[in-house]
Amino acid sequence: MDYIYIAGPDGIGKTTYLLDIEKDLINGNKKTKHVWIRSPKITSKPLMAYCRLVGLTKRETIDEIAYSTHKFYKSKFVSWVFPKLQLLDFKIKWYLERKKIKENEIVLFDRFSLDTLADLMVDTHLLDLHKTSIGKSFIKMLPKNMKTIILHVDEDVIRSRKKDTVHDENLALKIKVYKILSQDLGLKVIDNNRALEIVKKDINNYLNE
Repeated sequence: MDYIYIAGPDGIGKTTYLLDIEKDLINGNKKTKHVWIRSPKITSKPLMAYCRLVGLTKRETIDEIAYSTHKFYKSKFVSWVFPKLQLLDFKIKWYLERKKIKENEIVLFDRFSLDTLADLMVDTHLLDLHKTSIGKSFIKMLPKNMKTIILHVDEDVIRSRKKDTVHDENLALKIKVYKILSQDLGLKVIDNNRALEIVKKDINNYLNE
C-alpha cells in the first residue's frame, strides 16, 4: 500500500494536485482512496463550546465570507488541554478511516496529521508543539512508506488565488508554521508560486524517486 500526502495552508493548491495525481493513477488502472481528516471534534466538542462562550473563538463575516479564528493562546488551560483532546479525536477518526482502506489502494491525503498539528500550533501559538510528546504523536501517525510534500506559496499569491483567505488574519503564521515543520522534520517542500505544469513535473519526479 502506498500513501501520498500533500500538506500546507488553505489556498496552497493541495486538492488541485492530488486530484491530478488521482486521475493519472486511475488512468493507469490503479485503485485510489481519498482521505480528508482535519481537526476532528469528538471529545473536544464541550471545550469548543466553552471557547465560543468565553470569546476564545471569534466568528465574523467579511465580504459574505465566514471566518472563524481560535485564540486559544489567550488561555493557558485551553492551550494545555485542547491539543490532548485533539490528539485523541484524531486517533479515533484515523482508526475509523483506516478500516475503510483496502490493501490494494493508493491512499491520497488532502488533510492529515500534520495539518491538524499545524492548526494547533497556530491556535495556541505554541510553535514548538511538534517537539513535545503531543506533537510527536501526531507525527508518528504518518505511515512509514508515505510520500509527504509541503507546498509553499507566498502570502500575497495565496490571497490573490483564494477569495476566502483575503481577510485571514492568521495566514502569515500558518505559512510560518508549515515552514517550521518542513525544516525540523526534513520534509520535501515544493514551490507552488510557479506555473502549474512545472509544479506538477516536480511533484511527479519526487513521487517517482
